[in-house]
Amino acid sequence: MKILRITSLGYVGGGVENGIELLQPVLTDMGHEVRILTSDHNQAVRHFSHYEFKALAYQPMILKLFYRVFYPQAFFALRRALKDFEPDVVQIHSLFEVSPSVLFLLKRYPTVLTIHGAEDYTRGLLLWAFPLRFFKHPHDLTRKNLTFAGWLHYLYHVLVSIPVYRLGFRNVDRFVVFSTYMQLILRDEGIESVVVPNATELFEPIPIDTKGAKILYVGRLEKIKGVHDVLEALPAVLREHPQAHMTIAGRGEYEQELRDFVRTQGLDKYVTFAGHLTRDQLYEEYKKCTVLVVPSVWPEPFGKIGIEAYSVGRPVIASDVGGISEWLTDGETGYLVPAQDSKAFAQKLNTLLENEELLQTMSHKALERAQEFSIEEHARRIVAVYEQALASANG
Repeated sequence: MKILRITSLGYVGGGVENGIELLQPVLTDMGHEVRILTSDHNQAVRHFSHYEFKALAYQPMILKLFYRVFYPQAFFALRRALKDFEPDVVQIHSLFEVSPSVLFLLKRYPTVLTIHGAEDYTRGLLLWAFPLRFFKHPHDLTRKNLTFAGWLHYLYHVLVSIPVYRLGFRNVDRFVVFSTYMQLILRDEGIESVVVPNATELFEPIPIDTKGAKILYVGRLEKIKGVHDVLEALPAVLREHPQAHMTIAGRGEYEQELRDFVRTQGLDKYVTFAGHLTRDQLYEEYKKCTVLVVPSVWPEPFGKIGIEAYSVGRPVIASDVGGISEWLTDGETGYLVPAQDSKAFAQKLNTLLENEELLQTMSHKALERAQEFSIEEHARRIVAVYEQALASANG
């Protein structure tokens, strides 16, 4: 099968691109020919794309609003790629740099659209896709808290952008989401989708140090990721486990505020900011940690970082938001706690760190569960969706 995949960035800028790059060799080993179309954003790093177009980010500000619904650079790049490659099926991921214009070229091609989370066209999650500058207060991501610019942005999407996307969706044969949570969000908007759980390349398991007390966070440092809730819980954990230490791996606009909090609370020697880590460096942190925390405030569509921790044999304590409960079984592979509840995080961390037998049990359960989310299993499931789209188009 010849598969053309389309996304915004041609390098690993986040989970979307990481998944695309990880799946590429697996699909190739299965006998498929795969090519990728992306923007040329950030030429300073290695790109995995076969076809590229000038990034929307490089266009004049005055043209960007128009280009957000019809971007000629992406439109003509896809037309050339379709003529050159003649794919059997097209899979679309992020459309931010691409625009809905490409959808109108795909009437004759079986098309699959994977919806990773909050996008310009997901009305129910739209505000979560907005930058914090569009809100008067960064802790309140609701319409009533939008700035004037935020309201203009919102109305533009509701009145202009989303209707254009919906017209283009007529050429999409299958919508794919990573969780039942996302499936229900889209169903409320009149879009039926297929659940194909997210996946990652699993790490090699390493026996857990049941006497350790090392807490790990991995992800972007943004307000909606809730890292501050774990930091607020840390003093209560240190009272029970003075040897406890937290490592924060990632970068983001909220980093300085987190550093300031750590300093003012006198937690400097108990917290390490590790910055952005390579995959090998991240594996080292998983091996050293006792537990991973996923304290998200926003409704994570899936949260595959937890699966990486599982694959090493590490339990997870996470906010009970979005699709997290679809891979984290409370009391078996870790704990689910209410979002923004630092006391609950402290309680569950203490419960886990003080019980060596429980740590071992949860470690084994986590290893077992990780196998359900291997990149090979994801490839098998997504190819089945490709075949359904092909059959539907040929039927």
